[in-house]
Amino acid sequence: MQPRRSQLLKMVLALAAICLVAIAMARYRNLLFSCSTLSTAEESDAESPSGEAGIPCIIHQSWKTRTLPSPRATRWRSTWLKCLPNCRHYLWTDADNRDLVKRHYSWLLNFYDKLKSGVQRADLVRYLYLLHFGGIYADLDTVCLKDFRPLLNGLGLAFGGMDGQWISSVNGSYVQNSFMASRPKHPFWIGLLHRIVRRLDSRKQGGAEESTGPLIMMAELKQYLADGHTDVRIFPPIYFNPFSWITNRRPDCKTHGAMSDSEEATCIKSFAGAYVVQMHSKSWAGGKA
Repeated sequence: MQPRRSQLLKMVLALAAICLVAIAMARYRNLLFSCSTLSTAEESDAESPSGEAGIPCIIHQSWKTRTLPSPRATRWRSTWLKCLPNCRHYLWTDADNRDLVKRHYSWLLNFYDKLKSGVQRADLVRYLYLLHFGGIYADLDTVCLKDFRPLLNGLGLAFGGMDGQWISSVNGSYVQNSFMASRPKHPFWIGLLHRIVRRLDSRKQGGAEESTGPLIMMAELKQYLADGHTDVRIFPPIYFNPFSWITNRRPDCKTHGAMSDSEEATCIKSFAGAYVVQMHSKSWAGGKA
């Protein structure tokens, strides 16, 4: 009887171990992919006006509070309202951002709260806007000159390249995370989120550019393209980012918010063919917003 009891005990323990592993794997899978789920109402809300799934007409921008930092920031934002009047426009605040993470990405909340800088949190959450709702993300210091939505037809992802190469590039362009467009639930963002988490869990965190910003985004974008995906386009600089802070060949254009209103107007006019121009105020690096 004793050997049979021992054998039975081993079987019970083995079964319990299998159950625990299965539970752990299920929990891990839920954590891993919960960020890709949307409610039915949100999926419907994020569809394009034609009813076809695509990049919806939603403009996401963000600032610390509802009060914008300067009259020119208000002017910059107003260009988007005039340029795309039929889109939905969201101005996200720091409080809104944390609430989005808490409500829909609770597995990320502790990680989000522990990020060292507000810049890193702002980087991370803009990817969540596009994953969750889809649409267009634009930094507050961007100016919209004309409607570009027809350019996005048939795409799942779109980025604006910028002249110059600083540390890294994709297809010869430096790709910032200051202008991005996406359909909702695009898997690219899930891959990027996991890359960011892995990076910040490692000892090689680096600054915001490397850990949450353009450099890590370009690394994921290179991988996405290498995997053969064709639903993404990186537009030439003249479309969405013609004023390059790297090369800066325009004497009338100055970075870090150093332009007067008249200089800014001259700078913008020099890019007559552009749809969007970024002013590169770099408020996160000591510039004036």
